[in-house]
Amino acid sequence: MFDTYFSSSAIFVTLDSNAEESKEFLNFYIDTPIIVFTLIFGLLVLYLLLKSRNIFENNFVQSKYSKLKILLLFFGIVLFIRQSTLIRFNLPYLILKSGIEYRAESEKLGDYKNNKTGNFNDVSRLSGTNEDEVYVVIIGESTARSHMGIYDYYRETTPKLSSIKNQLAIYNDVISPHVYSVGALTKILTLANYENPDRISEGSIIQLINAVGFDTYWLSNQRPIGPFESMITKISLSSKESKFLTTTVAGNSKVLDGELLVEFNKALRYKKQKKVIFLHMMGTHHHYENRYPESFSKFNDEPRTNFKSEESFAKINHYDNTILYNDFIISEVIRKVDSLNKKSFVLYFSDHAEEMYSELDMAGHNEDIYSKQMFDIPFFLWQSQKYKEEKALYFESNRKYMIDDLFHSIADLLHISAKEVETSRSIFSEDFKDRKRIIKDTINYDTFFAP
Repeated sequence: MFDTYFSSSAIFVTLDSNAEESKEFLNFYIDTPIIVFTLIFGLLVLYLLLKSRNIFENNFVQSKYSKLKILLLFFGIVLFIRQSTLIRFNLPYLILKSGIEYRAESEKLGDYKNNKTGNFNDVSRLSGTNEDEVYVVIIGESTARSHMGIYDYYRETTPKLSSIKNQLAIYNDVISPHVYSVGALTKILTLANYENPDRISEGSIIQLINAVGFDTYWLSNQRPIGPFESMITKISLSSKESKFLTTTVAGNSKVLDGELLVEFNKALRYKKQKKVIFLHMMGTHHHYENRYPESFSKFNDEPRTNFKSEESFAKINHYDNTILYNDFIISEVIRKVDSLNKKSFVLYFSDHAEEMYSELDMAGHNEDIYSKQMFDIPFFLWQSQKYKEEKALYFESNRKYMIDDLFHSIADLLHISAKEVETSRSIFSEDFKDRKRIIKDTINYDTFFAP
């Protein structure tokens, strides 16, 4: 029915759903044919179990030798399905494995989930107005700025954003500290950075936002539990509301980011005066052909690349079509927020970027085999007129910045001060101070990739 496998993320999403969501799900998917099929299948299974029990008791358990043969047969079957990888499709095994994983990961997720406001010192908000405020932070995935029209890519992959380019503060030299999500986002969303990587546990930007009275929402099109997801989910659970739209590993997920717009519109309708909404996209994560609907299949000709092959042409075209779809999603969010006529902003960035047959003969990202393009991310800000009237940001488009300090930049955007917030680390501050940009915790980006 759902073209996916049972997983610990499925358990997480099921238990995290409320009664109304469960009712909607059942009403949508459970119909008469499904009920009839389930009854027939259940009766058939019951009949076969009873019949096999009689055969088993009458013929196979009469001697120790027969029992030994059954035991050896059982272990032989288990070994076969394990070595052949068929065990990945075995539902009883998946339920047991997923249950164990869910319990283990749930124990790790507790700290942020239970402590919504963190342990920050001297927290205050400089803006004292009672106006309605709506702020949105869009987190992209695997998106290279070099393939975006607003960054002068030769293809117009961002027509909607280009049409409002004069409304955007576009930064041209922002990089990620890592080329994989968990390494990047655990620094981007917390007090951790390359100088102090252990400060992950000292508080997240979501907790700081909660501490000054905002309602926070985390809407994600990535699965909640997995080796590259659980730590990010732990941080996100400090939000007051969270929603995960997929339970499948990113490479296999086919849930489009357009589904986030449905949940985003719901969050906007909540009767809350001050809210911050985080949208965690699937973005342009491989497999690229699964990231956009057929109506966005625009680029099909031979793209520019030094690595010419049918494979490179196909992947570049899929990737550019995915960015075209991202352009639509981001623009829809901006359009919707703009229509509210409230004090607001929309900040977009990608967790890391992607090599796309530019410097290396490959598509993707790799922490061991890496290129400059994997670190170069898009980063831009849209602001409403009411927001601009209250806070004039210092904007320098070519400012060199690495987003392991984004905690301080978002705090600056929201007028939040605390002992832990340093405005000299905010890309939006006139007090900003240049610092070394150390990627992968040891490599100086600006000297390593110097022309």
